[in-house]
Amino acid sequence: MTNRHLASITLLGLLSLSLANCTSTYTDICTKEKDCEGGNDKDVDACIERLRGQEDVAAAYDCSDAFDKALDCAESTATCKDKNFATECKSQNDALESCTEAASGTGK
Repeated sequence: MTNRHLASITLLGLLSLSLANCTSTYTDICTKEKDCEGGNDKDVDACIERLRGQEDVAAAYDCSDAFDKALDCAESTATCKDKNFATECKSQNDALESCTEAASGTGK
């Protein structure tokens, strides 16, 4: 096996671990939302895809730090009251929105 093949395998392994970690994080928060508001596995899958899409947009606009902070906040502040899933992350979500708007040229 050449060094080039070994490097490719290592990179793919690291990428897989990274994606698994994101999926696990997304699964946790999406499952909490489903458990609170009701739904099924397809709702969890749709939530995961929505979050992946938001992460991709944030990365495209160099706003990954703001996305990570918003996600961390959601994970740590998620609550369920009367089948209403909520987080206390207005400032983090506003920062993410401001970052993507500024980078896209559509800033308010």
